[in-house]
Parts: sequence; structure tokens; C-alpha cells
Amino acid sequence: MENNILKVRTTTDIVVSLVVLLAGAACFLVPSAGMMILGGTIAITGLSLMIFLKNGYRLEGESEVFKKKEHFFPDSRYDVIYSEINAGRMITDFKDEDKAIVVRLDIYTSASGKVYGELYKYVPYDYVKKIDLKKLQ
Repeated sequence: MENNILKVRTTTDIVVSLVVLLAGAACFLVPSAGMMILGGTIAITGLSLMIFLKNGYRLEGESEVFKKKEHFFPDSRYDVIYSEINAGRMITDFKDEDKAIVVRLDIYTSASGKVYGELYKYVPYDYVKKIDLKKLQ
């Protein structure tokens, strides 16, 4: 089953973009050639942020915006993580490790407390999905 996870703009993204855009417009209005160039550059940056900045995720079937956090684990913990996520239970001890990263766990959380997870395993040159998006408790 393929899940649709879309990147969306959050309120923070919109506010940051507008602040940068307005700062650029304010600099552009100063009657100096240098400040007009600087203001134009900052305003274009704000416009670019408004177009490209998307830090939230919308999951299929949900109306809320979620935040994503990735956790990486060694292969030795794969079986435990797989059984916990497959049963719909939240893993409480997240202790990421830097060596032999083979397992990736994506956790999506909303402001209302809903939690979803996806599990991936590394196969040379790519992460392959092992468990589709699943609601966790």
C-alpha cells in the first residue's frame, strides 16, 4: 500500500518568509543605491523562501500537519524495532547510533499527539520500506 505523504507549509514557514520579504522591502525603500540593491536581494530571498520552504507533512487521511523526525539504528536492533512498530507500539528509548546505520525509523507527530511511524532498512544505495505508515500508541 502506497501512502501519500505531502510536504506542506507550516505557519512558521509563512511567517519567516513574510518577515524576510518585508525586511527586503523596507531596505529597498531607503533612498540609497546600495540599500536598494541589498533590499532587492533580500526581497527576492523572501520570495524564494515563500515558494520553496516547506517543513510540515500532511498524511493521507489526516487533516493535521505533522513534523517528521528520523532515527537511525544499527542492524542488531532491527528485529526489536520491527516487532514494536508492527504491533503499533511506540519505541520509548530512542538512542541513535553513528556506526553501522542500517535501520531508519521515521516518526511523524502532530500537535494533538497523534503519532505515526515508518520503518526502512538499508539495502546498498537505498532505504527500502519494511513497514508502511502505521499509527503508534
